[in-house]
Amino acid sequence: MSDEARLLAELHAARALMRAPPPTPRVGHAALWAHATRAGGSPVDLAVVRALRTDPDATRRYRTLLAAQAIAHATLAAAASDGALLRRRVGPFALEILEGTPPLLILRGADTRPPRTIEAWRDDEAVRLDLPPPVEGAIVLALDSAVPEAEALGRMLRDPRCAVFLL
Repeated sequence: MSDEARLLAELHAARALMRAPPPTPRVGHAALWAHATRAGGSPVDLAVVRALRTDPDATRRYRTLLAAQAIAHATLAAAASDGALLRRRVGPFALEILEGTPPLLILRGADTRPPRTIEAWRDDEAVRLDLPPPVEGAIVLALDSAVPEAEALGRMLRDPRCAVFLL
């Protein structure tokens, strides 16, 4: 094989390697559990976040871990919904978005232990926020557009495809 032919073959092989997606590293259960049980606002493992966005198996396993530790969860909103949601049920809890400036998330529920954190998932987007303690049986959270996570939570909760986990 001539030098030109070998160089051309190497260029084709390098181009094929550049086109192939990089292999997704497998994330272990311990890393997923640490991510699922983290406190709101704490640092995240970027390898886990990347895996959750690119690996459907890691996402499925993570959401199973969330469901196992959640007080209540709902994978989808009402199937008959045809527009933006302002109310939804998550187990024994009722979530309501009260439009205003800023919009408010009102969470009312059973007499069980109140949730401390809410995590919402839609496609590969996820938001986790700590919830304030309940006042007279209701948790109120401002979905202020000045706070990107709160604004994203409000947008996601209005979508029927959004999964909600109350932790």
